[in-house]
Amino acid sequence: LILSLKRFDLDYTTFETVKLNSRCAFGQTLNMKRYTLEGLEATEAEQQENQDGDAMDTGNEDNSTKHMLDEDYEYKLAGVLVHAGVAQGGHYYSFIKDRSEDKWYRFDDDDVTPFDPASIEV
Repeated sequence: LILSLKRFDLDYTTFETVKLNSRCAFGQTLNMKRYTLEGLEATEAEQQENQDGDAMDTGNEDNSTKHMLDEDYEYKLAGVLVHAGVAQGGHYYSFIKDRSEDKWYRFDDDDVTPFDPASIEV
């Protein structure tokens, strides 16, 4: 699974492309079950039960899929691509996990160095 976040936008005042530099935090795992047909059906069924039982909605959308944890829908972070610079130019480098050794490395052109994921701000 590859997720690509749109981190550039158009400034309608200047009609220039601008880079979005706001913080983007993410975890080491992602469970996509609630976005599948099974997950959506479970959520709808629970909402229907709550309406039929006149239960109060707590607003916690994770409740209906907590019992549905399934390894087939669990993704583990394997890499991150980073852009340094502005929208008009810059440089890309990446962090990639060697899953056979369970170690992270920083790839910056021909410079490959070990990386400690504990140094990532949470």
